[in-house]
Amino acid sequence: MALPSSGTISASMINIESATVSTNTAPLSGSSSTPQTGSLVKRYDTATPTPVNQIAPHAYSEFYGKSFTSPDIPCGGVLNAGSGNGYFEATVTSGSPVGAVVIYFNPAGIPDGIAYKFNGTTYNDLTSNSYGYAGGTGNNLNIVGDDDRGNCTASDLISNSPYTLNTSVWNGSSFGLNGSTASIVTTNTNLNGTVGGIAYTLVVPKPNSTPVNGLLQIVGPCSGTAWNVKVLCPATLPSFTTNSVQSTFQGSCCATQNQTYYFARNASAAGPFTVDTNTLPQVGNFVFSNSTGATVLANGYYRITSNTAIYVQNGVVSSISTGCSSCLTSYSSSLAVRTEQACTATINQTYYHDGSGTIPVVNDVVYSDSAGTTFLSSGFRKAGSIKYRVDFNGVVGQILFC
Repeated sequence: MALPSSGTISASMINIESATVSTNTAPLSGSSSTPQTGSLVKRYDTATPTPVNQIAPHAYSEFYGKSFTSPDIPCGGVLNAGSGNGYFEATVTSGSPVGAVVIYFNPAGIPDGIAYKFNGTTYNDLTSNSYGYAGGTGNNLNIVGDDDRGNCTASDLISNSPYTLNTSVWNGSSFGLNGSTASIVTTNTNLNGTVGGIAYTLVVPKPNSTPVNGLLQIVGPCSGTAWNVKVLCPATLPSFTTNSVQSTFQGSCCATQNQTYYFARNASAAGPFTVDTNTLPQVGNFVFSNSTGATVLANGYYRITSNTAIYVQNGVVSSISTGCSSCLTSYSSSLAVRTEQACTATINQTYYHDGSGTIPVVNDVVYSDSAGTTFLSSGFRKAGSIKYRVDFNGVVGQILFC
């Protein structure tokens, strides 16, 4: 939309074009010749096709043909809307720093949805302390909240999809209608409702100094809804030391701890958001292989203390296991042969034992895998300058020098 290029033009028309209630008090420039925040002239300082002249004197005729441009919102603040359904948009600027842009979203009670478009990609995967991973789909907004309330249950949302909703944009101080509508999909592919009052976490990677702007999208399909959102400025995620991914818990207990990975803290909905202070990843946290949150960790186990490991699924910690057993020692060996062939056998295998030495001794237990799940079969083998006999359940029964 745009203001008329000729004829009647009024403060109410200029208000409406700038997503502001038509009857709001609308001084032309404010109390001085320099346009004041909230004044009509200041509000149109980024208008298209050209801004309204910011130098006095000012006149309503300067607004002919102008289209309002929603101002950018600096990262770090809290935005909210209440008591009305609709589709909401705001451009958030994060500046030149690199890092992860962490977003916290509280749908309050009635279901609301969120997505963030940045550098050509829509980010909509969510997680929470209470319910963990809530995956988004495609370019859809990810809808969360209490989906068992009134006329906004999951079945209502699915049967009424798509919703045609009035669009509101940021006008510099609040969200206001801009006269357009949006069609919003609410099918079972992008509904992740649970209960209300939960803070969700969304992570957007910003690995380069540019671009700096992202488009925050919020939807409230049903009437009576309210929500809060906070977009943090880019920052390096907290790190932890661990191993490369392992398929078993014990495997992670014994794996070399030589990897530095990263996690995003969640928040509670109080305050409106109180960020957690955990120094290691906990259940419900996103985990990444890089400090900007660009790549989630593969499914599997990662040790985080001497006795505990996290299990990661879909890039989120889904559980924590405790109780590492003693780790095994690797050694080089031959395959099993007859006793008279053992001393000349070729050493070309890597096996594992539970003893304290570099090679197994009598009563040590030997395995074919580092996790200790498969005993070596019975027979003689060579290790170093000895041959050793493996008995039932991998127990070493005899050692002989070659």
